[in-house]
Amino acid sequence: MHTPSYSLVLGIIGCCLGRVVLPKEVRIGFKYSYDTVAQDLETRQRLEFNGRKIKQHSEGTDAYIREFHTSPRLLIWIDRIDWMEYFENPVGTPSLGRSQDILKIENVSIVEVEKVGKGNMGGSLLPFSAGLRAGGQLVQLAESFLENEEVGSGRRPQASRVFISIPHDNDDVVELNNIYQKKSEEPVSFYLHEFINE
Repeated sequence: MHTPSYSLVLGIIGCCLGRVVLPKEVRIGFKYSYDTVAQDLETRQRLEFNGRKIKQHSEGTDAYIREFHTSPRLLIWIDRIDWMEYFENPVGTPSLGRSQDILKIENVSIVEVEKVGKGNMGGSLLPFSAGLRAGGQLVQLAESFLENEEVGSGRRPQASRVFISIPHDNDDVVELNNIYQKKSEEPVSFYLHEFINE
């Protein structure tokens, strides 16, 4: 996939805050880019759910080829100014999905934006609709996951829907509600996602 999912970005934010962040607490926009795609061979520690708890898979580990992005860059916008200190001094170590893909926060700032309704959405993940004119990869994803109360009993997907993952090098202009633009000499457009709260 060309971009991270909203559940992943929500997890990154939660790592910085040191707690689970619920989708209703924040709206998220992001731009993602990378240099190239490479492959690596990894050992996978497989788990299985026995109907009550998650446990080690009965057939053990296996090796598989995994794709990864080199030199990834993730720019995130959120509408929670009161969380700024958690990104300046994160409680946890944010990563891009796997624990070895550690992220470095290079800058945290408050920016002024305006709603524009269209813009370059390269490196974005947009909710797909029939009238949307954008090039990318269609994927069905859960917007977020809800942890079960019992530790080790897994989590439940929330609001599964179809998104379009737009590559960062796609410069086409997309029209969609909730597209904002940063007010600056070099304006950047982004889509601010509102989660469906189930």
